[in-house]
Amino acid sequence: MVSGVAYGAIFSPPDSEGKIVKIASWPQESQQMPGFSKVARHIVNKGCGIVLSKWPHKSKKEQAYNVIGCPLQTKDRLVGVAILMIKQRAKSQQHAVLQLMQWSGVWIEDLVQNSYASQSGYVAFGSNLIRDTLGRQYVRLAAMEVVNQLADRFECDRVSLGLRKGLQVSLQAISRMAHFDSRTQLVRRIEAALEETIDQAASIIEPVSPEHASVQRSVISRANKELAGHHGRGAVCSIPLPGCSGYVGAITLERSADNPFDDEIVSECETLVGMLGPVLEMKQREEQSFVHKSGGAIKTLLTMLFGKAHLKQKFLLFTVLALFTIISVVEGDYRVTAPAGIEGEVRQVLVAQQSGYVFQAKARAGDLVEKNQLIALLDDRDLQLEYKKLQSEKNKIETEYQDALAKWDRTELSILRSKIEQFDAELRLIKGNLARTKLYAPFDGIVVSGDLSQFLGAPVEIGQTLFEIAPLDSYRVIIEVDEHDMANIEVGKPGKLVITAFPQQVFAITTRQIVPMADASEGRNYFRVEATLDEPSKQLLPGMHGVAKIEAGSHKLLWNWTHSAVDRLKLWAWSMGF
Repeated sequence: MVSGVAYGAIFSPPDSEGKIVKIASWPQESQQMPGFSKVARHIVNKGCGIVLSKWPHKSKKEQAYNVIGCPLQTKDRLVGVAILMIKQRAKSQQHAVLQLMQWSGVWIEDLVQNSYASQSGYVAFGSNLIRDTLGRQYVRLAAMEVVNQLADRFECDRVSLGLRKGLQVSLQAISRMAHFDSRTQLVRRIEAALEETIDQAASIIEPVSPEHASVQRSVISRANKELAGHHGRGAVCSIPLPGCSGYVGAITLERSADNPFDDEIVSECETLVGMLGPVLEMKQREEQSFVHKSGGAIKTLLTMLFGKAHLKQKFLLFTVLALFTIISVVEGDYRVTAPAGIEGEVRQVLVAQQSGYVFQAKARAGDLVEKNQLIALLDDRDLQLEYKKLQSEKNKIETEYQDALAKWDRTELSILRSKIEQFDAELRLIKGNLARTKLYAPFDGIVVSGDLSQFLGAPVEIGQTLFEIAPLDSYRVIIEVDEHDMANIEVGKPGKLVITAFPQQVFAITTRQIVPMADASEGRNYFRVEATLDEPSKQLLPGMHGVAKIEAGSHKLLWNWTHSAVDRLKLWAWSMGF
């Protein structure tokens, strides 16, 4: 209709991301012209046709063309954009071409509307058919509903539906027939045609149309031909019913010979039958007894396990079963795991032997100390002054005593001797108090707790704990064993200890004592189990923590990994009254 066209293209409307894609072009082998996508987007944004003059051609740079584009619209929406590149023309001719493109776009509206109407009617029929089928209580009634509606929809003389029962097909319904005798020759012919379709898992059409000639060439259709030739020449279309576990049945549609099945009707029938298959399968399963349902479930499971499908799942399942068998047979050492800490075998407490004030701090927690090393000193200035005062008064009394001795005054001598003894006692008391202001280490060890360097000048009371000292060559391991694992703990069992500070080193231990008193901490009950280090190490220090594992015999690997959860489940069941 338009001469001198060099290039033409139709673009789709913008998608959700705003992209415009070329859906058709002329010539077909040509590539999209540069800038045409921008032209199409401009037409979409403007909403009307445009005319562009002097558009350069990519292969003919010396020659310019006109570009004319217009939107293709239905009544309610944009369906595309058409663009033509033609040889240069006058403006009146350009607008004439644009008007011609707009007029020729009217057929697209009719085509879209007809397509929408056809698709809408097809979808509505399929939805109503599935709804009516689901509304029937029994599978035979559902089959009757299907064949009657399909017969009306496709103008068929007869529609038959059969379902598989084992290896055979049982006819369930024939359109417009409430009852039929399964022993008649017609029913047997229909069932044979249905079985032929299911066995080959393909649709069979008689007579074969040119559209299906290539497909039907490899299909055996003897039973369907006999059905088509029964009582005169006719047309037959048999379609298998797909289900969740294979084909569950088939449907046969019959027409007169002068009204064969074309490609469009066969495609629509196959789509509808594909939707009806799972529905009829579900109805058939609902009517089965409990024994049949159980047998079907077992059969499905065995098929999944020993069939050819689901190879990855089967390999994974058999791998899990093999591992489960191995851990159920193989035995392994069982170890009770619990948090543990290092403590000194003994712990010497240094307390304030008298009230006073902190004067000096020679050591603090973490320091290594030697025997008789000065650790801390209390303020003794008041005591020193008191001592000097008493010493001065004693010297005065001694002078008076010498004078009385010279005079040989027995009474005065007796009095002065008593005062001298009194001063001696007070001086000894002050000397003892002065000695108690100094704190010495009782043995070689480490200061576990206590730091008076931050409390110089602070008062202390008699009996107040100032330091704790532990020896360096005598440790014990305290293991906090959960009460659920106490039944597996015995004295003398070996174990391993890993300290957080030395995760790469393992220390051997041996349980020595079980303290028969439970402690509660952080929402759990545990018992203190004391253990000794088989080989003392200078790396270990009191206060270090880690994890200990105590040998508790040999059991199956499955028991080792699951007994804790099983024991807790048994206890819960017992508490619930089971």
